[in-house]
Amino acid sequence: AEARRAGEEHHEAVQAERDDLLGRVQRVSADYLNYQKRAARDTEEARQYANADMAKAMLDVLDDLERAIEHGRAGHPDDDPPLVGTDMVYQKALAALKRFGVEPVEAMGKPFDPALHQAVMRQPSEDVEPMTNVAEAQKGYTLHGRTIRPTMVVVATAPEPEAETDGETDGETEGEAAADAAGDDPSQ
Repeated sequence: AEARRAGEEHHEAVQAERDDLLGRVQRVSADYLNYQKRAARDTEEARQYANADMAKAMLDVLDDLERAIEHGRAGHPDDDPPLVGTDMVYQKALAALKRFGVEPVEAMGKPFDPALHQAVMRQPSEDVEPMTNVAEAQKGYTLHGRTIRPTMVVVATAPEPEAETDGETDGETEGEAAADAAGDDPSQ
């Protein structure tokens, strides 16, 4: 009976060790699968964003072309050959970057989004809701949906309430009125 019990205990110990080893193999297998997925995702991301530095450098060229077109339109007819040629080069450069996933960020009239926009100035406005982009100082771009350069924008704020004119007379400021009361001449 004792040998039988010892055999059962040994059998149970072997089964427990087998279950432990099986659990370890399953965890290692799951970790390896996760590693493979992560490595594939990292490789794809690296491939997708490998051209980010080149794309950023090209954005300065696009900016220069935009400025040239803008200044050319100011003093020349729309069918002016140098202006038409510059616009064609700009459109081709934009299309080439688009093939590699570079897209301009639309900002005008859109709500301010800190992931896409960089506020460079605030401007009181009654025409649009506060925190709406009302002007674009520099175009922004994304690469496969990731911002590589935010759009520099002017953001609308609520208009300032008009100051009351209590204590002011004939267009004098409070400082001038106080100086007059004290007998000082602020213009000296």
